[in-house]
This record gives sequence, C-alpha cells and structure tokens, in this order.
Amino acid sequence: MPRPERRRVVATSTRVGLLLIVFAMLGATVHALLAEPDGVLGLAVRSTIAALAILPLVWALCRTSGHTLASIGLGRPGRAWPPLVAAALTCWTVSALLVGAALLTDNATLDTGAPASAALTTLALTPLMLTAQILPEELIFRGYVQHLLGFHLTQMTVVLLQTVLFAGVTSLVLGQAGELANLLLIGLFLGLLRTATGGIWAGVGVRLALTATAIMLGATDLVFTSAPSVWELGVNMGGSLAAYLVVRFLFAARPEPNGGFGEQGALPRRRIPVRGIMYDVGSSYVPGQHSRERWNPDAVREEMRVVRHELHCTAVSLFGHDLDRLEQAARFALDQGLDVWLQPRSPGAGHTELAAHVGHAAELAQRLTEEHPDRVVLNVGCELTIINRGILPGSHMDHRSRALYVFALVPFYHNLRLNRLLRRLATLARRRFDGPLSYGAGTWEKVDWTPFDIIGVDYYFDELTRGSYRQGLRALNRLGKPVVVTEFGCCSYQGAESKGGSGGDPLDWRDLNDRRVRGNLVRDEGVQAGMIEQLIDVYETEDVHGAFLCMFIEGDCRYSPDPARDCDMASFGIVRPPTLESGLSPDDGHWEPKEGFHALAHRYGADVVTETEAASEAPQD
Repeated sequence: MPRPERRRVVATSTRVGLLLIVFAMLGATVHALLAEPDGVLGLAVRSTIAALAILPLVWALCRTSGHTLASIGLGRPGRAWPPLVAAALTCWTVSALLVGAALLTDNATLDTGAPASAALTTLALTPLMLTAQILPEELIFRGYVQHLLGFHLTQMTVVLLQTVLFAGVTSLVLGQAGELANLLLIGLFLGLLRTATGGIWAGVGVRLALTATAIMLGATDLVFTSAPSVWELGVNMGGSLAAYLVVRFLFAARPEPNGGFGEQGALPRRRIPVRGIMYDVGSSYVPGQHSRERWNPDAVREEMRVVRHELHCTAVSLFGHDLDRLEQAARFALDQGLDVWLQPRSPGAGHTELAAHVGHAAELAQRLTEEHPDRVVLNVGCELTIINRGILPGSHMDHRSRALYVFALVPFYHNLRLNRLLRRLATLARRRFDGPLSYGAGTWEKVDWTPFDIIGVDYYFDELTRGSYRQGLRALNRLGKPVVVTEFGCCSYQGAESKGGSGGDPLDWRDLNDRRVRGNLVRDEGVQAGMIEQLIDVYETEDVHGAFLCMFIEGDCRYSPDPARDCDMASFGIVRPPTLESGLSPDDGHWEPKEGFHALAHRYGADVVTETEAASEAPQD
C-alpha cells in the first residue's frame, strides 16, 4: 500500500491538476471564440463563466478535501476589505504620482480632452476585469493552489511553484508565450504578497489599481516620450512595491486568536521528546542595555532546579554572549539532569568576530560533552540575518529588521549569504566539537541543513506562519532530520496572540532610565498561557522532536502597576520580575510565576495518553 503521505501528495496533485486543466480549457476556448475577449462583451462572458463554473469548482474541491474558501485566503469579509483598500489606494497613488511627475517634466504626453471619457471607461471595465480575470486567478493560484501545496512543500518552494504554474497556464490561455517573463514576475510578487499577508485580497487590490491605471492611461492615449520602458516599469513596480511595504506593515499575516491550528492530517498525540525552555545568561541588543547586569551563581543554580523540577523540562537552551556564564549555567543544568543546548550570541558582530565566538563556544561544548556524553547540543546562532551584521544592510538590528521588508522580495540575496556563513560556522564547530549541531532559523530564512544534525526553527505563530503552521513543520520533517522548534511563545497582553515574535515591539527603550510601553496595552497573562497550550497541542500531534519556550525571564523588562511602564507584559518571560520601586533584583532570583509558568508546568509535567494507551485502558466486554 502507498504511504499516507504519498497518498496525500497524489490527492493534492490530482485536485490542483483538475482545477488548472478546467481553468485553462475554459480560458483558451473563450479567447479563441471571442474577437475581443477583453472588451465589454468578452469580459461579461468571462465573468459569467467564472461565477457559474470556476467558483463552484473551487468551492467543491475545498468541501471535498476538508478546506473552506476562508482557509485558502478569502478570509472573513471584515478582514478582506482593509488590505484590499490599502493595497489599491497605495498602488494607485504612487502610480498616479509617477505619471504626474512624467507629465510635469515633459517626459509624457496625453490627450487633454479625453480624461472624462477615460474615467467612465475605467469605471465600466475595471469591475468587469475584477470578476472576469483578477479574482478567478487569485482565487485559483494564490488561493487554492498555494494553500494546498503548502501542506507538502516549503514556503519558498510553494511560491516558486505557483509562480511557474500561473505563468505557464496564463500564457497558454492568452496564447502569448512572449508574456511569460512578465507573468513570472507578476506571479512571484503576488505569491510573496499572499505569503506575507495570509490572504489574497492585498494582491487583488494591487491588481485592481494597476488595471485601472492601465485602462485610464490607454484611454487618454498617454505616451512616455523619454525612456518609456523605465517610466512604465516605475509606474507598475513602484506602486506594487509601495503597496507591498504598506500592507506588510499593516496586515502582515495577522493570526486569528482561535484559528490557524487546523488538525487536518494531525498525528496521534504523543509526548514531545525534548521539552525545553530558553534561559538568558545575559544579552545586549541596544547600547547601554543588558538583560542580566549581575551574575549571581546561587540564583542561577536555583532557577535550573525550578526549570527541571517545577516546570518539568528535560532540556534548557542557554543563550548569551559571556562564555563563562554559559559554562557555569550549563554545569548547574547538567547537575539537575537537564540536557543543554548552548547558543552563543554576539549581537551586531561581523562575521569574523562571530566565527571566533562560535569557535570558543564549540570548545566549551566539547569539554562539557566529554564529562556528560550525549547531553550537549551546540546551536551556532539565531536569526543571523538580523542579529548580526554582514548579511542584510544596516548597522543596528532594528535597521536590518526593517531592511528585511524589502529584501523579502528577493530572498535569494540574504539566503545565499546566510548559508555561506552557516557553512563556515558549522565547519569551524565540527573541528572543535564532536556532538550534534543545530541553528535557530527565522521563518524568513531558507537554510541548507546539510551541515547540521538537527533542524532548528524559531517558529512563532505570526507573520508568515498564519494559515500554514502545521504545514511548515511537515515541510521541515521531509528533510529527514529531527525538527526542533528552537523558539516559541507569546507576550502577556491583549492582542499579543496576533503578534507572535513581534510581541515586544511596543517596548520603547529610547530612554533606558525611563522605559515605557507604547500602545495603551492591557495586561492579560491568560493570552500567553493560552498560546503556550495551543502550540504544545500542535507539537504533540506533529512529528516534532523538541520545543523550547521563549523564555524563563526577561529580567530587564520590569513589572509595574502602571500599564505605560509595565515592560513585563511586553516580554516573553513566564515569570514576572519585581518592580523597580521594590528595590529587589531579578538577578538575585526575585520573581513571581505568571499564568504561562503554570500552563507550561502542567503540559510538560502531564503524561500524554496516546490513542493506543486509551484503547488498552478501555473496559473490555
């Protein structure tokens, strides 16, 4: 018998193939029979076919495979119009400004008597283009095809494959092979936009704006008189890129509080082999800031006891810059029976400094593993594209994070540089450490896992992961190595469930002596606890080897009864540091457990009853 995974792949391929064949045949037939398929009559016929054939077919394919129109990117009506309007207005405004600039600088001419009739033509044809072409194509390629392929392939592979399918099928329908390059570019852009926002409506908005602009310019006989190809590229790409940046900033794949964890294809529940938490020995990401200013060995020793015996963890991920602190914390953890993952961090360092730091950490890992065989893993880094210099432009981490919004359109740029660095680090570490190696990848990073023993991903439920959280784990599992979620978690305020790894963004540390929280946030520890429960549910029903919650404590994010200064609620810690006014220091072990602490302890400490065990314990007749 074929394996279940193979059967699912065959079923998906069959459904996608059927939909594309029907779409291609109907489109090619209409273009062959109608003299003007893009005229009013042609668009009306195509709109009718889309309403009577394409939409019902997509709906039927969804229903028969356990999906809904909302799950493939349509979303609820209330979540559809904001990205559509924002993308359309941004794209159209930028395109209009560029056209205006061309006219003012005498780089373009138009028929000044045509704008009124052109506006009417635009108003008449644009809605027809929406229903005849834009919506059906987005529903099929960025909706159904991209969603289903996401269950079997990595995100970037999905984007590229739907791009090829879109360009190939559409050029076949149009009968214009010369348009293939343009269609590939359009398909890639729209696929990335779909991935970034979790829905198809931003793409629909961009296409509406570009379509309206093209109709208007054609009706007014606008001609670019100087460098026409440059101006045309600017009008199309300038508006599109501006729309991408705006909608990514405003609507980037916002998860729904109770959605995104669909259980289709989930495995029988079982206990996660590696149940861990992250522990910061001291990190500095902003000049003048340090997460653990003082090192108190007694407090650290006690916290390792809490991690093992109260949280019921089997492993701890120790991260930070000071290798002496890493070694002492690792020995405390190993003495408590915890396995140790060492993650040296050197934020802002260049590649040479980073490599030297990792090399020294590898020597430390080797000393530890010789004393405690098979209990130490070396994680050579974490999200190096933004934490360290040399991959993305920017002197500070914040600058590099912002640059990622732009470079996400050309991911091969940073992925090529990242993998070159990772090969260097892995080779260096292998010379000094004979234990397992891993890396904590961001979801935007496409890592070549060949040099590593364990696949690690910082996998928050946010941004690119909405709607495909389980699919992302399954895609990593197909690489044939153990998959560990090196970071997961949530902050403790209302709305943090829709922020994921960006939950700390409201922290305002411009004045380190008066740290504040922006946005009138409302503290809610139940949000953090709920996300911990939901994510562990996923890991227990997927083939995940381990998971590390982010994190035990963020000591420099102090609690305050004043919401404007309650930095703790915008931290990922599951214990609450004392107020500044108390005079107590979290570095000395002063903290209180939050709801997330108890949720993690309950889930890590509970015995998971599998389906087989439940059946064996059932009363026998």
